[in-house]
Amino acid sequence: MGATRVGAREGYALWADTWDLTPSPIVALEHRALEPWITCLHRRLHPSRAIDIGCGTGRWTGRLSAIGLDASPAMLALAAAKPGLRGNLAVADATALPIASGAADLVLCALTLGHVGDPCAAMREFARVLAPGGTLLLTDFHPATAAHGWRRTFRREGRVYEIENHAYAVDQLRDAAANLELVECADATIGEPERALFDAAARPELFAAACRTPAVLLTRWVRR
Repeated sequence: MGATRVGAREGYALWADTWDLTPSPIVALEHRALEPWITCLHRRLHPSRAIDIGCGTGRWTGRLSAIGLDASPAMLALAAAKPGLRGNLAVADATALPIASGAADLVLCALTLGHVGDPCAAMREFARVLAPGGTLLLTDFHPATAAHGWRRTFRREGRVYEIENHAYAVDQLRDAAANLELVECADATIGEPERALFDAAARPELFAAACRTPAVLLTRWVRR
């Protein structure tokens, strides 16, 4: 039986209660690749007003002392149970953020933009809420993963679900928000630090193939 395809809101409602309990190689890789960018950014610029868009259960929200926004109430409920996050979270659509224009020094959108029906509209919102000179950190599944048949899937009660994803190109994002300048772009690939997660999932045979395909795309943008 194939995977049942669901929208992001429905999918994360089903996935939320096991999200933190089932580590993902993609999420682990993204964390490993993005952490140095965030550390460097804080050392250089000391951003004090951060927005974490698509914050999920809050894996980056506390690290950034950010306001966490997500379209999934189920994921936010789990985030709210974590120290320091309650009161700093809200349900929101990435294309219509409840944030004043120019209110943020840093916007993070991690592994989320592909779930948004109109990624270009979301990009314009990110630009709107950033102050001039502010930074957008954007990570997502690498376009190469879709070309190799990778899907955003999870298992619940014996069924496999595939979460809807909308393909986009970096050039489309650049055209959508002309006041954002792309200043850094990097590919991240599964490696030895993620091997144990394949072993834990009883899929060690997939590890070597995963190492040959860029899995996460990271971009850094600055608001003009």
